[in-house]
Amino acid sequence: MLKFYTTVLDKKMLQVDDKVIADIARGFAIPPQPSLLIKLQQLMANKEPDINELAQVISQDVAISATVLKTVNSPIYGLSRSISDIHMAARYIGSEGILLLVTNCLLRKSFQQSDSSITLEEFWHNANNIANTSVLIGNSLTQNVSKDRLFTLGLFHDCGIPVMASKYADYSQTYEHALKTPSETLTAIEESVYQVNHATLGYYVASSWRLPKDICQLILCHHDREFLSTSSNQSQRFYFAILKMAENIVHRHKYFRDAADWPYISDSVLAILDMADEDYQDLLEDSAEQQI
Repeated sequence: MLKFYTTVLDKKMLQVDDKVIADIARGFAIPPQPSLLIKLQQLMANKEPDINELAQVISQDVAISATVLKTVNSPIYGLSRSISDIHMAARYIGSEGILLLVTNCLLRKSFQQSDSSITLEEFWHNANNIANTSVLIGNSLTQNVSKDRLFTLGLFHDCGIPVMASKYADYSQTYEHALKTPSETLTAIEESVYQVNHATLGYYVASSWRLPKDICQLILCHHDREFLSTSSNQSQRFYFAILKMAENIVHRHKYFRDAADWPYISDSVLAILDMADEDYQDLLEDSAEQQI
């Protein structure tokens, strides 16, 4: 059972528990949590999780194991040699990191099976680009950040979009309208049309899959242009800033213009990351070859 807790949404207290998530699930096709992930979470509940037991559970799914190994061996981790053994991969990444990677694989697999009016291949290309760019930014900073969490946040911050697209046949038109209306946030436009937005749905998806609460919170707030000036959580502000910079870099490469949120938050993002505009421009140039 999910523990009861609260979070802030549009300056109102949003109460989140199993009942609320079940109510959302009745109206939207939120993918169920698979048994493999439940097993991993049960092992993680132990005071000292056995990394070999975690690896054994992962190895039961060949496709998941292959995806985890592919991720571990990607350039963003900078390993000196390739890893071909899932037990070695688990020991290298650690229990929390391996759980996040497996959750990535399973949640993506679930969305690929959904019927959507938005091309899921394009959606995941964009999500992967933002995830990889988030890690690239993290690697450029002197502060210590979790590559796994940056990748997970980048990959799933918009996970509510496939849910919206599977529910509303005209969602692609609404999404395109939002791209052409940068004065309004995508979530505000969604609310005006559907009375719900993808950030809220993404928060419910992430919560129902028991992703870390800090990631769930950032998914909920990632279009809040006031977040950096209103949040008192320095770690959250730092990860938010990296995500928004990654979003804008990917958007620039794809559309040759800034993302809608960027003009409103760019100065704050650069300040929080202690980065000059010249450093940002270098990242923009360096990230070009990473784009899918």
